[in-house]
Amino acid sequence: MKFRTYKIGALLFLGVALFAVSCFKDLDTIPLNENETTSATVYNDPAAYRQVLAKLYAGLAVSGQQGPDGQPDISGIDEGFSTYIRQYWKAQELSTDEAVIAWNDGNIHDYEQQDWDANNEFIRAMYNRIFYQISLCNEYIRETTDAKLDSRGVDASLRADIVKFRAEARFLRALSYWHALDMFRQVPFVTEADAVGSFLPRQASAEELFNFVESELKAIESELVAPRQNEYGRADQAAAWMVLAKLYLNAQVYINRDRYTDCIAYTKKVIDAGYPMESNYAHMFMADNDNADGIIFAVRFDGNKTRTWGGMTFVCHAAVGGSMSAAAFGLDGGWGGTRVTKALVDKFPATGGNVLVSPNAGSTYPVIYVPGSYQGWDPASSNQLASRNNDNTYEGYINFTDGNTEFKFTLGPSWPSGDFGDTGGDGTLEPGGDNIIVANPGFYKINVDFNTNTYTLLKTEWGLIGDATPGGWASDQNMTYDPTEGAWKIQLNLVAGKIKFRANDDWPVNYGDPNGDALLALDGKDIDIPSAGTYLIKLYLDKPDYTYSIERPLFDRRAMFWSDGQNLEISDISQFTEGYAVTKFSNMRSDGTPGSNPTWVDTDFPMFRIEDAYLMYAEAILRGGTGGDVNAAINYINMIRGRAYAGTAGNITGNDLTLDFIIDERARELYWECHRRTDLIRFGRFSETDYLWPYKGNTPSGESRPKFYDVFPIPSSDIGANPNLVQNPGY
Repeated sequence: MKFRTYKIGALLFLGVALFAVSCFKDLDTIPLNENETTSATVYNDPAAYRQVLAKLYAGLAVSGQQGPDGQPDISGIDEGFSTYIRQYWKAQELSTDEAVIAWNDGNIHDYEQQDWDANNEFIRAMYNRIFYQISLCNEYIRETTDAKLDSRGVDASLRADIVKFRAEARFLRALSYWHALDMFRQVPFVTEADAVGSFLPRQASAEELFNFVESELKAIESELVAPRQNEYGRADQAAAWMVLAKLYLNAQVYINRDRYTDCIAYTKKVIDAGYPMESNYAHMFMADNDNADGIIFAVRFDGNKTRTWGGMTFVCHAAVGGSMSAAAFGLDGGWGGTRVTKALVDKFPATGGNVLVSPNAGSTYPVIYVPGSYQGWDPASSNQLASRNNDNTYEGYINFTDGNTEFKFTLGPSWPSGDFGDTGGDGTLEPGGDNIIVANPGFYKINVDFNTNTYTLLKTEWGLIGDATPGGWASDQNMTYDPTEGAWKIQLNLVAGKIKFRANDDWPVNYGDPNGDALLALDGKDIDIPSAGTYLIKLYLDKPDYTYSIERPLFDRRAMFWSDGQNLEISDISQFTEGYAVTKFSNMRSDGTPGSNPTWVDTDFPMFRIEDAYLMYAEAILRGGTGGDVNAAINYINMIRGRAYAGTAGNITGNDLTLDFIIDERARELYWECHRRTDLIRFGRFSETDYLWPYKGNTPSGESRPKFYDVFPIPSSDIGANPNLVQNPGY
């Protein structure tokens, strides 16, 4: 279940904590108006401790104190743009090969062009949102000290809960300070220990921030709820371990220090906590992903209770446009904004397959021809019927696409060879007889017996049946006719077992493979399916010998792209139809029904999930960390790829496990989940590199950018207001 949403309208005293980094306002002033709510009164209600904690979590999702807009938390930017996740997504994705945006809002394209400076309004909004969140956490931590609780006479039972609440507030603060470290490196630093009032914060170095985040997360580890035991959407020990693992994996970047062994230790803690991996990749990004397995920490969204124009409302709506149906994604409209570059699409292999059974051309038999209106009345180019036993009886199948199709039979590929029709329409053939008329379109089985001068027509629909299919032997799985290939097709998940082909959901016409040579016979032997997986099965019935094929499709189901009406190449970034669209995030539930509200979505943002821990574990081993098991790492990755390929077709071996593989696999598994900028920097592929993507550096083919772009600038407004701050190099 989703974490309960609490009323926070009475807690507007927190709005006073709005953080302008250069100066804090006095939070302890008792207002002259007795109707105003402050910390001096709000905590008289024991429920307030939990309610204010809810506001801290909501700080990652919403933009202000009411609905989608009206009372914003931070100023200086459109309220819908100002939310934490929306700004974090833009900073982490638009600056990389994973995303572009069509809109021309302010200086948003600085991200794609990697040409930002200290005046960029979106970088400033991200910075302000981080420190607004930190200020809220600091105030909550101040208000939950033992001394404060003693002064309010808080009972032992509630105090035990507050210990956990306070640890969660410290986690949220550490999370935001990690984001500050990752994006800005050296930033103003304030904790609950700083006196309340107006002052100019000092600037902490990257090493100080690193040490603070590490020490905080370790200090609260025993106070947080055990993994998988907290309410959904609230932090537990595994969430803290994930941030520590991220910190250690990137330590070489942050502080020029190798902490890969520590990364292995903490990812192993997460893995050993027993998070199951979600079996359906798409479910983790749908409106009911609160029920999906493997999500360690999520930012919660609810279409009726956490309305915002940012967050996942932005991620879902902005990705829909062009020929896409918004309703198919549970939305009331698309915003036509975000797409991917060719660089990401190319990381997924082209669709291929492992052929288990190939079609068998069979033998050559005597034939007759079936010219008609369906093909221009040319015997030589018409379909043929064959006599498998050379006994003057012929059979085959023809697809008639139009009603009232007319045809005749000829003994050879020309009219002088002799033709036969049906003058009375009674199923009897006469030389030179009238055209045979098929009233309804369809795929017909045609039998001709020249021993009795008769013929029969049977309209057929084909399906697959057997204990290997989802319906077992009780019901058919319908196949679809592909006129281009001349085959009936079906792709479905099967288990180990048997199958047969059956016409019209009944047994009079069914085919099996008596000799295991892909040649079908009426009432033939059941066909073996050796193991569970996704199969593409084709049935070829033009004329005997009838045959079939079985493939295990080789494609990565994580490649959730919309290409209809979209160009893969981008020549104009402002056009939504340039660059493939992404269908990964949706406001549809896994049962096919839409979320609760088509405007504001129910889809939660999965900040940390178990697959990320698997990939970090493998990477840390490759980078020289100790204490890991490379065979375990390969197994974890094959679990991820097994889901992606619905079987073992995508499995890797030890020779495949390289850092080049890891960076690409992270893109395939985690795209649009706010990891890419950090990953590219860690792998040396963000700046001063020959790894390019479209519009990096504002050129269609991309160009390398200077190293200082690995870190965002401190906003110029803050540099000007606080003389303690030194700008990051290069800006």
